[in-house]
Amino acid sequence: MDDFFSTIQLGWLLDRSPTGIRQMIRDGEIDAVRLAAGFRIPRAEVLRLSRERIQDEAGRKLSDRQLERLIDQVIQTNEARIDAAAGA
Repeated sequence: MDDFFSTIQLGWLLDRSPTGIRQMIRDGEIDAVRLAAGFRIPRAEVLRLSRERIQDEAGRKLSDRQLERLIDQVIQTNEARIDAAAGA
């Protein structure tokens, strides 16, 4: 798991567009840092938001390790999908 995540990656986890994630950052709902390349969301914030979504939607509680594994899987799956589309 990385220390910082992009708005695209967090969007995959929260089922929102990168534009929606940026708006949430501007509205103060998400803590992030702004770099020349765009916003980056700290790992702790990604864990918090992902945990909230899973608990709200599935009613499940996951350990940090389970949650990190799930986050890694979602990001890897989406990155592989993008790579496959680019190669097609």
